[in-house]
Amino acid sequence: QRPTAVVAASADPAAASVVQRLLMSPYFRVSTTDDVVGVEIAGALKNVLAIAAGMCEGLGLGMNAMSALICQGTAEIRWLATAMGAKPETLAGLAGIGDIL
Repeated sequence: QRPTAVVAASADPAAASVVQRLLMSPYFRVSTTDDVVGVEIAGALKNVLAIAAGMCEGLGLGMNAMSALICQGTAEIRWLATAMGAKPETLAGLAGIGDIL
């Protein structure tokens, strides 16, 4: 029983709240947002960043290279997502940086 947190995104806040109420437990926290675009983009692009991070580790490039990769990658995800209408706070939260870490 380890704590887990997720984000339920819906353009309909009432629908997100229903999902939250149905799934919440002492070990499973559900946050809600209406920023569907931000959650979708962050969820997709963090996988690209994870692959790049795995390559960085596999090549033995070190923690400085890994840090630079993650910093630049998260900046580019934020830039693209906000250009597509995402809220910056979504990318700074659990669906963005929280999922990357």
